[in-house]
Amino acid sequence: MEKKNEKSWLVIVRILLTITVLMVAFAAGFLYCKNKGFVVTMSSAQGNEYDLTLPKETERRIITVDEIKVLLADIGEFSTYSGIYSTTKEADYTRFLLDKVPIPGTTNVIHIECQGIVKVGYNINEIGIRINNDSHVIYISVPNATVLDNYLIWDTVNVSEKNNILNPIDFTQYQELIDEIEEDGLRIATEEGIYKKAKDNLKQLITGFLMGIEYEIDFLN
Repeated sequence: MEKKNEKSWLVIVRILLTITVLMVAFAAGFLYCKNKGFVVTMSSAQGNEYDLTLPKETERRIITVDEIKVLLADIGEFSTYSGIYSTTKEADYTRFLLDKVPIPGTTNVIHIECQGIVKVGYNINEIGIRINNDSHVIYISVPNATVLDNYLIWDTVNVSEKNNILNPIDFTQYQELIDEIEEDGLRIATEEGIYKKAKDNLKQLITGFLMGIEYEIDFLN
């Protein structure tokens, strides 16, 4: 009986000694990590896992090209740019004999003063994207804009004509003249820098859409 009690007592002593050693080891490790700048945290949701942060360690988000494409997907409807032009066009139409000799008294004249609108835009899928996650830079290449629409503002159209009973004005003459006006309007808008303004506008839109990402935006063109 005494031997059994003695063995039980030895087991208890050994358990207590083991617990004491573990506590001392844990305390020593904690103090060591604290002095060396280590931070050890235990997740309440995962009590058996530890998040060890090393000295001078920083957490950084990695951005992908697909993620940027998703962010720019909604920019398509805002990527159009409009330019207004003003122009004057006049044309006279005369009948000719054998395509060489003008017939007197057969000339009619159409004179049009008006304003028009040229719209240019982009295919957002053609935007080139390259990312350098080491230097935190997003490189973007903007495609060339294309003409989406070109038309007259009919409220501004002022027409005067000199009709001739021997050569009445035909609707096709008006249509030819309008086509020429729209061609002139596109030339005027181009000379006034519509494509450059459209590209600058698109760059501002892209910069605004990517504002939430702490990366530098570098446009390659």
